[in-house]
Amino acid sequence: MAKAHTLSDNFNDNSTDTSKWLPFGTYREVNQRLELRLEGSSKTASGYTSNVAYDLTDSSFTLEVLQTLRPVLGARTFFRAFVTEEVNEVGFLVENGILYCGQTVGGTRTALASVPYEPARHLWWRLRENSGTTYWETSGDGKSWSVLASKADPISLTAVKLSFGAGRDLQFPSLGLAIFDSANTPDAGLPRRVEERRLSAQRVREQAAELAAARPHAAHVNNNDEVNYPGQSFVGNYSKGLRHDSVGDPEPVSYGSLLRALESRDPGDFEEILLGGAKKLTNPQAGLAFDLEAPDAQAFTLPPAPRFDSEQAADELGELYWMALARDVPFIQYATEAGTSGSILQRAIDSLNNEFPSFGGTRTVTAQNLFRGIYPGEQVGPYVSQFLLKGNVDPRKPAGQGRDATDGYITYGSQVIDQRQWTVKGFPEIGAAADYLTRFTEDWLPVQNGRDDRGKDQLDLTQRRFIRNLRDGANYVHFDQVVNAFYNAAFLLMSEPTGDQKQGSTAGTGRPMVDLEFPYNPGNPYDPPGTAGDSRTQVGFATFGPIHLLQTLIEVAGRAGRAVWWQKWGVHRRLRPEEFGGRVDNTLNNRRSYPFSAGIRNSLGNTTGGLGLPFRARYGSGTYLLPQAYPEGAPTHPAYGAGHATISGACVTILKAFFDEKTPVENPVVSNADGTALVAYAGADASQLTVGGELNKLAGNLALFRNAAGVHWRSDYTESLPLGEKIAIGLLQEMSRTFNEDDAFFQLTKFDGTTIRIFDGCVEPVPAS
Repeated sequence: MAKAHTLSDNFNDNSTDTSKWLPFGTYREVNQRLELRLEGSSKTASGYTSNVAYDLTDSSFTLEVLQTLRPVLGARTFFRAFVTEEVNEVGFLVENGILYCGQTVGGTRTALASVPYEPARHLWWRLRENSGTTYWETSGDGKSWSVLASKADPISLTAVKLSFGAGRDLQFPSLGLAIFDSANTPDAGLPRRVEERRLSAQRVREQAAELAAARPHAAHVNNNDEVNYPGQSFVGNYSKGLRHDSVGDPEPVSYGSLLRALESRDPGDFEEILLGGAKKLTNPQAGLAFDLEAPDAQAFTLPPAPRFDSEQAADELGELYWMALARDVPFIQYATEAGTSGSILQRAIDSLNNEFPSFGGTRTVTAQNLFRGIYPGEQVGPYVSQFLLKGNVDPRKPAGQGRDATDGYITYGSQVIDQRQWTVKGFPEIGAAADYLTRFTEDWLPVQNGRDDRGKDQLDLTQRRFIRNLRDGANYVHFDQVVNAFYNAAFLLMSEPTGDQKQGSTAGTGRPMVDLEFPYNPGNPYDPPGTAGDSRTQVGFATFGPIHLLQTLIEVAGRAGRAVWWQKWGVHRRLRPEEFGGRVDNTLNNRRSYPFSAGIRNSLGNTTGGLGLPFRARYGSGTYLLPQAYPEGAPTHPAYGAGHATISGACVTILKAFFDEKTPVENPVVSNADGTALVAYAGADASQLTVGGELNKLAGNLALFRNAAGVHWRSDYTESLPLGEKIAIGLLQEMSRTFNEDDAFFQLTKFDGTTIRIFDGCVEPVPAS
């Protein structure tokens, strides 16, 4: 009798060899393999059984299993050697995601081993007999084998039939196919073109890894505040959520448990951090993760944050107190308010120019640059980016529902995103309750120790409103995931028809989502139409098109988030403004003194001017805590860098790399005073808005709105946007090695005003034209 290893078939002839096999059920040899499908409405099976019996002793039978049926209980993919089917047999079975090795002796079935089925590891199955022992073995490559089970021969193997196939007990929808390839034949390898692609894919990944490895990792240095004040341990550092003493200073043992975990990087140590309450710390292990694309989370660094005792830290805090006092002033009224003697805005301008000159914004402070960012475009036009206000023009839609950009509806395919939001009540409406953590014992101290006050916001449910003031902006960045603003910007840019971005213009002849007002970057190989790189026969989609753009936005958001989380937890551990406000409150109420700069103390303690006069009028005497826009105050992770700012810097860099930054943003708008409508912006710089400038402003808005909420510092914004930009450029650099399109490149203007081009793994400056 022939040995089992002599029965072979590679199914390459695409026809059943009836001299070897007795087929059953629904079967087909196609694509040089055997494909089995289960049809009918009852219990059924499909497969091949050998025509004759074979001797398995001192022999083997090997089978390549490319695909099993879907992992459903009662649906099986099998291979067996039997004397009498289902009475005396040995074999393999995959059912419900489990690979079984088993025997049936005298009709009694026994599982000898079971493991979770992993297609890559269990690609090959082999039954082998040697010197009275049967072996059940698997392999990922058909060369190196692992024994899942072995046993003295449970049945006689001198004359067995060999069978493999798929079966089911019940009718199931869409079980898929069971697919077998080589039976007792060596792996012939992938087809030439497939193998070439596999090796090319490996090389591209190696090239990307080489780019990443060539980036020098920066040394990470903090401001030493953890050791700068030996008599008051850790008062200059983040400690919210840990344990504190009676005046809110961190308990050294609790803070030390955090440092121990960060130093050891042992997941178990993070579970042993001593918290002050129920509220948990936010993701301190994020910066320890590795990424397979883009710069490593620890490749770049931020400069040391301003020291707790520095003039800059106190002056930045001064700006935050003024932002809190100005939360409800409509942006549309900034010019007139700033020109009114004694108004909050005029007092803020005077104070920032004179009391807090090192706050980090533009000097001299004016109504136009007050509370604004410093990067190109941020001080041009309205305070709020057009990408947070305008919608798309679509002449097919009803008036007031997306026909005009001032309706505020962004086209999301057949759906829309309304730029209005449910915001929160402001100070004039409900008094000091609009701001939070202004009471030391009742609120501030319990929240530092971990009391969870989330969800206590007082919503304004009278109607949805456009962002009209700092409070609305703070509310927007309270509940977002950062990337949604940039998805909105992407859809707006991809959907606007040609024209002047204003319904009713004779120039508005384009078709929405077809004739595009905002062209792609000049390096796009498919767009913009009419350029040297414009393809005559193709448009972009999964490369250099909408799917590519949306994919890259979410990818860069995660990578930027992990990079800044390393800075937060692994390097700087900068305290939040609300914590610094507690130190100020302790000092002015004579509970305890701290070595911070006197400027903020003097201004808040001033009874005739500075911050003191309007602050006392708003919140009463005896409290000097920084009013928070959120009931819970800051989140439970350190301040520096800022997550919103870093992710915004990364996402806006991607958008600038995909779209032509120089395209004008025409007919700009601003929210009216109560946020119920958009009105034309009539400033002298109304014609100077561009896509690049408004995208920079969008990133700055999302970062500085967090400052307006009282949870971040000016320098968190200033340093974090460029950090996100570095991550995005690194991602694009590696990505640029992967494209098939000739001469494609990304081009963008950085936050420092220089222009770069990214192509084929290179990043090069573009000379100013």
